[in-house]
Amino acid sequence: MLFLALILVYTLFLLLISQYSKRRTKNVGHFFDGGRSFGIWHVFVMMTAMWGSSMFAVELDSGYLTGLSAIWYGFSVIVSSLLVASVLLRPFRGIGYLTNSNLLGRVYGKKARDLAALVIGLTFPIFAMKNVLAAATYFHVMLGWNLAVVLILTTLLVILYVSLGGLWSLAYVQIANLALFTVGLAVAAYYSLHGHAVFTTPVPKQPHFQGLAGGGLAMILVWFGMNILNSVSAQAEFQTISSAKSVRKGKLGVYVSSIVLIGFAIVPTLLGMAARTHHIVMKSGLLAFPTYLRMVAPHWAVLLVGLGFWAAALIWCAPLMFSGASSFGLDLFNRKQQSHDTSSVRRFTRLSMLIQGALIVIYALVRPGELAWWAVFGLTLRNAAIVGPTLTFLLWPAVRERTVIASMIIGVASGLGWNALTGFSATAFAFDINPMWVGTGLSMIVIIFGTLLENHGALQWNKHPWKRNVGYALGVIGLLLIIASPLLMKTAFRSLLGVDLFLGILFLFFTAMLSTELREHANEVSTSITQESKRDPDVRAIAHTN
Repeated sequence: MLFLALILVYTLFLLLISQYSKRRTKNVGHFFDGGRSFGIWHVFVMMTAMWGSSMFAVELDSGYLTGLSAIWYGFSVIVSSLLVASVLLRPFRGIGYLTNSNLLGRVYGKKARDLAALVIGLTFPIFAMKNVLAAATYFHVMLGWNLAVVLILTTLLVILYVSLGGLWSLAYVQIANLALFTVGLAVAAYYSLHGHAVFTTPVPKQPHFQGLAGGGLAMILVWFGMNILNSVSAQAEFQTISSAKSVRKGKLGVYVSSIVLIGFAIVPTLLGMAARTHHIVMKSGLLAFPTYLRMVAPHWAVLLVGLGFWAAALIWCAPLMFSGASSFGLDLFNRKQQSHDTSSVRRFTRLSMLIQGALIVIYALVRPGELAWWAVFGLTLRNAAIVGPTLTFLLWPAVRERTVIASMIIGVASGLGWNALTGFSATAFAFDINPMWVGTGLSMIVIIFGTLLENHGALQWNKHPWKRNVGYALGVIGLLLIIASPLLMKTAFRSLLGVDLFLGILFLFFTAMLSTELREHANEVSTSITQESKRDPDVRAIAHTN
């Protein structure tokens, strides 16, 4: 009863904060981008909260299953966040970024926009689910609470407080959630690690458990590849840092956050390792850690850590649901004749959040113990549909609508088909090639050949020598990687085959984008995509509607 009372009090506190945040939400633009008035502090808190909680569930589980090598997941997330701030923030902010689907729709038309919005709306609940499921599992193990009830209540709370003030609601609520999550993590670390020889206690049949590569080099490369690709389609992060007062403030917030995130990359891994080295044998770290904590910590600490787990669920779930609902509500459900209507946009977004919440519950209950598979499924869909077209939006004006739509459909279908070959397994793939590499790689191949065919006779070599030469160099590297792939099949590095082939395709993709240009643009002063997109009437109207 005490724990339930604490949750109710904290819930009321969050709703009061959200109600207060409504004062800062004066129009639709403020609802989606905070009026571009976030300072360094807001960006720092929101990035630390979002990525710290993102690492938590994955590293706790991976730390339990594979050991110290799980920290590389956290470092791959940090690298992704730094790439977004350092490379992509300025161009995306300059074009009035709202969502990836909106971005693609500006150049490639409504069909591409709707397809991208559908994929984002269906996959973001998958990414949001992992921390909600972690909290629900904790409550189920520790208190016997029904899994479905916790899932439903958590998602309903997120819908309530986010729908009140949009991005400003997140800005305020995440401060409280991050504080509670950090305290819970610190208490868990104290009781789990104090006097426990995590680095010296042997784990049966896993001699490399305490090593930095205990989970395998292939898994580490998948993490880095996955999160580097995510830097192109990290819609939730783009929405947050693009809302800063300036590019400089957005970057500084992310840079400071990245330093703090190192701690969040290490501690959950050690917690998972502690449960494993204490010989708690269960299917996953999400089940094992609560059992272990109950053995070593007093009751009050268990309750406080539980609140921290729940805060982590709210932290991660909220921006993902808001971001997915932005694509659903702003791009898929909202028709052009209503795009300037503030109440309509808000209504569609709130409806979208209800759909997102329902999907989280459905996904979690369909395969509740298989977070790894859901990650494979979600990343395969999202990256196959979004990464290639987003890169061409930035770098290759020659790409046309029909090619982009074909790349989305073929990429998604091939990725899912590849996973189906092994019964939709989370770990066993044909030729050890992750479906994400297949889907995203084929999407890029379709874009390359589709663009060359559609622009037959209209393309020429890029007249900028440095772009052309960089493209040539990347092409040579890409071809060498592909040629070398059969050799990997005969070595101990067979598991790297998918990474090798995808990198080869990726380099050839950049070769096509950097070394060619349309003839009609050859002798003109190039007009940047940023300037073109600023003239988009719907974007201006939505951003400034009162």
